[in-house]
Amino acid sequence: MLELAIVISVAHIAAAIALLNGITTTFGQAKICAQAIESMARQPEAADSIRSAMFIGLAMGETSGIYGLLIAIIMLFANPLIDILLTYLG
Repeated sequence: MLELAIVISVAHIAAAIALLNGITTTFGQAKICAQAIESMARQPEAADSIRSAMFIGLAMGETSGIYGLLIAIIMLFANPLIDILLTYLG
């Protein structure tokens, strides 16, 4: 049973590390918006193309955060390693 406790504790640590992705996603999206606003202030005639590129960058950053959340949920609630370990232990 010690092996099972180790696998579960490592899964919780891995989920916490995966959730740290949400913090970095927030800072990345703030940087994207700040740079886009600065670029639009410098070149107002290019605001439409800058805004389009900003939204594409924000969508990519948000999917990164969602993937981190998905990995954390899988590690906590549907961890395949626990099933493999239980079959191995008998």
